[in-house]
Amino acid sequence: MSHEKETRFAITRYLVDKLKDVGKTKIQKLVYFLQYAFDVPLDYVFRMHYYGPYSEELDDDLIEMKLHRYIDITPDPAGCGYHIQPGSEFIDWVENTTKPYAQQLNNCFDKLGGYNIQELELLGTLHFVQYLALTSSEGKGKDQIVDKVATLKPVFDKSEIERFYEVLQDLVNAE
Repeated sequence: MSHEKETRFAITRYLVDKLKDVGKTKIQKLVYFLQYAFDVPLDYVFRMHYYGPYSEELDDDLIEMKLHRYIDITPDPAGCGYHIQPGSEFIDWVENTTKPYAQQLNNCFDKLGGYNIQELELLGTLHFVQYLALTSSEGKGKDQIVDKVATLKPVFDKSEIERFYEVLQDLVNAE
């Protein structure tokens, strides 16, 4: 297994171990923030998706991890998403592999762990638009970012987008 894949698997398993029962969307958002806001070098490619930033590579890694029994993925009985839990196969290299990123992992959990899926979706979309999607010609001011997110996520009220824009600024500037 390559060093990159080992790091990806270890970080993902660490998240699943810590959260015990987590959905795919939350894993996607936490890994996105670990990579882009907390500088954990996972090298996933993210694109905008229905629920915010999404990496097909990460989804593929989740499937591969399930095949190795590092995690267990089961559909929610109510038909709303999936449950990801620690698998039966112990990964003895998780602790050593994640140790260099312990501070980033702890910061990510401290800052984002209390947010629900919809809030993480909104925070991830705001971050994606602010740092990855807008070109300098579009402007990267608050109004341009909020307007772009309101277009991408019409399910969210503009005042809620503005409020979470401020939350994101506090999260990012606290680094």
